[in-house]
Amino acid sequence: RLRAVIESGKLPALTSDPAYLDKLSAVLGVRLCRPNSGAEGRMTLLEAEPLAVSVGIAAMKKKGENVSGDRGTYFKTDAVESREAVEILERFLRSGVDPATAMKILNSVMLLRNGDEWGYATVDLMCVDLFTGETCFYKYGAAPSYVRTGKSVRRVSGESLAAGLMTGEGAAPDVVRMRLKPGSLAVIASDGVISGDDDAWLRELMRGDEADGDMKALARQVLRRAADEGGSADDMTVLAVRVDVRA
Repeated sequence: RLRAVIESGKLPALTSDPAYLDKLSAVLGVRLCRPNSGAEGRMTLLEAEPLAVSVGIAAMKKKGENVSGDRGTYFKTDAVESREAVEILERFLRSGVDPATAMKILNSVMLLRNGDEWGYATVDLMCVDLFTGETCFYKYGAAPSYVRTGKSVRRVSGESLAAGLMTGEGAAPDVVRMRLKPGSLAVIASDGVISGDDDAWLRELMRGDEADGDMKALARQVLRRAADEGGSADDMTVLAVRVDVRA
C-alpha cells in the first residue's frame, strides 16, 4: 500500500488547491486518501482501497429470554460470554495478529478459563482485503455462511468444534478462502437461523433483487424469514455483507 509523507513547508501551497488529492492521484497512478490524524507539521497520504464493504446486522432473542447469547460486530483494521469472546478476538485482530493465530489464541484462552465455568463459543470470522477482494472465512463450530456471486450462492461450512472445546496446542479453525468481486454478497448467520440443510429459502432470498438494497434491511429480512421457517427457539443473529467499488 502506497504511503506518502509531505513536510510542512510544502503544505500550504499544496492544500490551497481543492483538487490536490485528485491531481496527486493522477500523477502517482493510484487513488489517494488523507487519514484524519497525523503528526503536526506533516501530512500523510495513503493509497485508498478500491473496494468498500457495507454491513448490516440484525438480532433476535430466544423466546422467553431477556438477553441474547449471540454477539455480532464488524470493524476495519490497519493490518456476557459471547461478548467477551468477540472482544478478546477483536483486540488481537486490531493489534495486527494474523486471524488464524488470533482464533487459536482465543481457543486456548477459553480452554484455560473453562475451569471457571466460562464455557465455550462458536466463532465466525470473515476478513476481506479491500485492495484485492481476497476473503477468508474462519470458523470454530460456526453455522454455514452463504456467499452470492452473480446469481450463484455458495454454502461455506466447516467441521471444527467451538472455541473452548478443542484440546491440543494450536487447534486450528476451519479456513475457507475465496476472492469476492464488486457486487458479491455474504450472509453470516448464527446456528439458530438455518435448520439443518434446509436453506433453500435463504438461497432464494439472496438471489432476489431485494438482496441488492440496504444490508441492514436484508439482515432483518433474513431474520424474519428464519422466524417464519421455525426459528426463534434459539438466539438468532445475522450479518449481511456486500462488496462494492468504492465511490
